[in-house]
Amino acid sequence: LKKVRFERKQYDAMTKFEKQHHPDIWKFVMDKIGRSDNLSLLDVSDEASVFALNLADNYPSNKLTCALRGAAPNFPLPSNVSCKKVDFRNNWNDITGLGQFDAVIANELTHEIKDLGAFFAVLKTLLKPGAPIIVITRPKNPPIPIPEMCLTLWRTLAPSKEEFLAAANKAELNSTSFSAAVPITVDRLQWEEILYSGCFPAVRNSPKCGEPEIRNFINGKSGKIAFEEKLTIFLFRA
Repeated sequence: LKKVRFERKQYDAMTKFEKQHHPDIWKFVMDKIGRSDNLSLLDVSDEASVFALNLADNYPSNKLTCALRGAAPNFPLPSNVSCKKVDFRNNWNDITGLGQFDAVIANELTHEIKDLGAFFAVLKTLLKPGAPIIVITRPKNPPIPIPEMCLTLWRTLAPSKEEFLAAANKAELNSTSFSAAVPITVDRLQWEEILYSGCFPAVRNSPKCGEPEIRNFINGKSGKIAFEEKLTIFLFRA
């Protein structure tokens, strides 16, 4: 099933989306880290790391390490980005010893990580003193515009707020959480490329949602796609 196509075209569509809609979120993240220059950042997102890649592009004095479960993109990334192939669904060996970081960013974590508490405990060992783990997630309701057959999987894949807080508690991390609502207006063909990119785990992992289903979903829309993107941002600190 050829659905995830994370090539330059998809990356450009997602970068345009990020730059249009998420600069305030980047600024919020930097404010919570406490400074915005010469940072060492680690991204362990369960998606294409586009949020972190754009963060690195916009704050070029920082160094970003992307721990990617798939292959690194086959096009040039910002020069301050390095990629490491990992598979942290099964064990944490790939990420232990990666270094010490000013922040760890995780976008769209899912239940494919069997024990979030154990995962956070490993990430905690990679933090410099006082550094946060920043988890950005989209609540299950209201859903973003994705094909209907993906919504059921999203409800089971995405951990709840209570599960995130319990996992942080298990890892002996202090928690704070914030909610954001971002008004989104996006061209439907741009949204089509974003859906192909695999950045939403529920779309990527739904076996019945292939290229034809995504195309039909987009063809059923007219003009711009507009919705309110709900985000929950967790800050976990030792």
